[in-house]
Amino acid sequence: MSKIITVWGNPGCGKSMFCCCLAKVLTAGREKALIINADSSTPMLPVWMPERILETNASIGNVLTGLEINTALVAERVTILKEYPFIGVMGYAAGENPFSYPEFKYDKIKLFIAEAAKLVDYIILDCSSNMLNFFTPTAIEAADVVVRIITPDLRGLNYLRAHKPLLTDDKFHYGSHLTFAGLARPFHAIDEMDHLIGGFDGLLPYAKEIERCGTSGQMFKALAYCNQRYINSLKLIRERLEQSGEDSPDVLPPEEESFMENEDMEPGFPPEGGSFTEDGGNAEENGHAASFQPDQAASETWNGDIPAHPMTGTGKHRQDAPAGKEGKHHEHGILK
Repeated sequence: MSKIITVWGNPGCGKSMFCCCLAKVLTAGREKALIINADSSTPMLPVWMPERILETNASIGNVLTGLEINTALVAERVTILKEYPFIGVMGYAAGENPFSYPEFKYDKIKLFIAEAAKLVDYIILDCSSNMLNFFTPTAIEAADVVVRIITPDLRGLNYLRAHKPLLTDDKFHYGSHLTFAGLARPFHAIDEMDHLIGGFDGLLPYAKEIERCGTSGQMFKALAYCNQRYINSLKLIRERLEQSGEDSPDVLPPEEESFMENEDMEPGFPPEGGSFTEDGGNAEENGHAASFQPDQAASETWNGDIPAHPMTGTGKHRQDAPAGKEGKHHEHGILK
């Protein structure tokens, strides 16, 4: 059964980079993951793949405005990464903006997420910080695991305080969200912010090598530069998914074998070493869902005819202990 992970938070907190790293961790055992970004203010297709020219027909906007949303339509619009053929992406194309398409409706967004979930093992929803974008609250409602990333400063604190009243309905399961401190730096008052925000479940420390990956169009290579605290936060997501009964890989991708504990270290850039999968370089050049078989050697392929899986995302509970405390294990399941 497909798992849905929703990531939201204040602007500039590192949501999109976190989603890229999470996708690589979750596909370490050749499971399939799909990252969906529906923030029209910053089209992500040219950010993920600056070297590829993708027409607007590859845009997520064409799916959400379709007369009938089904698995086949979603599959046609998925772009498969060349170097990581078990990861697909959907987002807006270069040049598009919030006025390129009419306003999307709740029912269509919910149906779109449900149809996309039939294609892969993991859906990662990279949400806009703007709650007026209906995709964000709908994605939070549909998720099995929700991650809110907040910068540990006054911007993040006041963003959270401003948006918490918008998510008080039980369907959003606000109390069960995991909270991570994004772009955490040594000068941040982490302990004080931890108290004010209500507890951090993990830290996503800033590193200039990670930032360089983001600014040079190599977001999916940033995992090699994540320190152990960042990796522990990624592992926490995997543990939460495992609690729901799904088997997840016991190992991280090959790039994980030598994580740098010291953020000041400046290795060669970009990272050298093995590709994410053995056959990573064999993906089709066009990368689109016309063939929709990223790797002929893989045990499974992306297929629009996969039987439907029901939507999940209910039955969550908040931890008994405050978030962010060392040595605490949450034994409850995410799903009923």
